Amino acid sequence: MKSVRAILRAAHRLLTDENVDLWLLTLTAAVFTVLGIVDVAGMNVLSAAILALLAALAFAQIKSRKLVAEIATAGAASREVLLREFPEDLTRQRAEANDILLIGIAMARTIQGSRDDFYRALTRGARLRVLLLDPTDEQLVRQGTLVRPPGRTALLSQRIRTTLEELDELQASTGGDLEIRVAQFVPPLGVNLLRGTKSASITIQHAEHHPAGEPGPIMRFDESAGGWFSFYERQAERLWVAGTPWPPTHQQRLDAIARPSFVDSFGPELLTSMESAKDLFITGVARTTLLTENYTRFEKWLQRGCKIRFLLIEPSSPAVGIAAGRYYAERSQDTAKARIEQSLRLLAELAVATGGSLEVRLTAHPIATGVIAVDAPEIQRGPTSAIFVEYYTCQAEGEPKFVLQPTDPWFDQFLAEAERVWIGAQRA
Repeated sequence: MKSVRAILRAAHRLLTDENVDLWLLTLTAAVFTVLGIVDVAGMNVLSAAILALLAALAFAQIKSRKLVAEIATAGAASREVLLREFPEDLTRQRAEANDILLIGIAMARTIQGSRDDFYRALTRGARLRVLLLDPTDEQLVRQGTLVRPPGRTALLSQRIRTTLEELDELQASTGGDLEIRVAQFVPPLGVNLLRGTKSASITIQHAEHHPAGEPGPIMRFDESAGGWFSFYERQAERLWVAGTPWPPTHQQRLDAIARPSFVDSFGPELLTSMESAKDLFITGVARTTLLTENYTRFEKWLQRGCKIRFLLIEPSSPAVGIAAGRYYAERSQDTAKARIEQSLRLLAELAVATGGSLEVRLTAHPIATGVIAVDAPEIQRGPTSAIFVEYYTCQAEGEPKFVLQPTDPWFDQFLAEAERVWIGAQRA
């Protein structure tokens, strides 16, 4: 019984083998060869058998060639998956689609270039969904500029708003099924998900960091591709769900406004930056505490060649009274004046003792923010460059502080303001 089952299993494997025709061809050729040798089969039988074998061999060759052609076609298709440019028929597919999902940063070229197609699609009942970067989030827009070509980043927020205005006008003029959302994240890829009556496709554009041209690679998958189409389709739908409907509510607008990060103290980072500085520009009312606690450090910095500028309030000017009145604790004008004069004596001693590059000026302007600018001039900027800003409150305890780096948009603003006060000040 075991031998019978073994024979049956072997026969089943042989019959279901993809090369069964070649096995039968080989077996038949072997049988008729033996019959010819032993003179059992005649010439007529052998001739017919040879013709049959040749026909079977030709059939096997046809099958093999079809398989090779399929492999070659599949290889060519795989090479065409990664593209440098968008498919030539993408615009036509968008125009014919019944369900369109577009995801990108600004999509200005797409919306403006295909506006007429979208108008016709919406009027015939197609659905159009668009997800763009949120233009009201300043920090997010700055992040979005990193995935755009150099030279096209300055007006990104305005480009997004222009696209949104185009879409709003499309919706108003067609009354069609158009839905707009904005993303509180930088979309990791651009998407054209197009569904038609009989087919669907998705075109993906991967993001690059400051690409030299069109970001890439670009890929397109038809619905018939199966796995990868479904993979990117699900990802596109998740990105859409994560977006926020446009226009935003009043509360959402408030939440999106950038907020400064205030601290109670600069911590050790202030002195760490000052230690290696080549240029220090310090403004304030008196700066007595800074000088007395770090006198030896200032002495060392001047001796190693650091250029230091101090801008303080003129002790005989009315600005002293204004500054004293702002202080949360009771402080007379005479006290404030005495502190400024003490700082001036310390600075004069430092200049004599070190012979370093120390310049002091006095202003009648009631300084509202104290600044410590570390290597702020453009030619001096480096890894430790920063502006440490201290806001002088009016009779409120605590002085909110924040730090700006050269990449921050307000860095040059605060530096320029301090420099203008410096230019109008008098030498001490």
